Amino acid sequence: MSTDNSPSPGNAEFQRYYLNEFAGDLRSFMPDENFPYFGHAWHAGCRELTKVPAERRASFLVALYFTVLVDQAMHTHFPGHYPKFEALTRYPKFCHGLGQFQKNPRMLLDVPYEGGLVSVDALRTVLPAGMEVFIEEVVEFCQQHTPEINAEDFFGKLRYDPDVQIPLLVVMANPELKNMPAWIAYEQLCKAIDDKWPKGKKPHGT
Repeated sequence: MSTDNSPSPGNAEFQRYYLNEFAGDLRSFMPDENFPYFGHAWHAGCRELTKVPAERRASFLVALYFTVLVDQAMHTHFPGHYPKFEALTRYPKFCHGLGQFQKNPRMLLDVPYEGGLVSVDALRTVLPAGMEVFIEEVVEFCQQHTPEINAEDFFGKLRYDPDVQIPLLVVMANPELKNMPAWIAYEQLCKAIDDKWPKGKKPHGT
């Protein structure tokens, strides 16, 4: 959402998907709502994704990525608030087994791309709007349910979380990473943070 409350066309389209279609795709992807764990064999092919129509797969993956990411970030950086957050959201857990070992959410984007289930161009198209919606959703949640958490502080921590940040030096050493969805997601997340809170602007990837 932009500062004048007029979302860009791409933002509005993704927001419509997130609000109106994501929950249905998530139910197809994870049919048992009482079993929120997934991803045990994600690295071996993420076959669950075939249940999501190809034309919505990029939007689904971006929404799933930030849904998992906010859940993991709350658990890691704001553990005192996590029980309340978990009770309100019941977000899916991307993990090995029954939640003992959380998996890096970057894999949600990179593995399907490497497996030919989604194109990098499709993800590149969706990610800018997806990161903007991600920020606005967290801002709204904090305002309504956890006002003691400052959303700018939340994203300040998330930006430098080792499971999220991809240092620019790493990319400079391996330029091929610039074509990977996880890097594009991180780059767009940093841009969205800087656009939302410009006074705290920091160099991307540092």
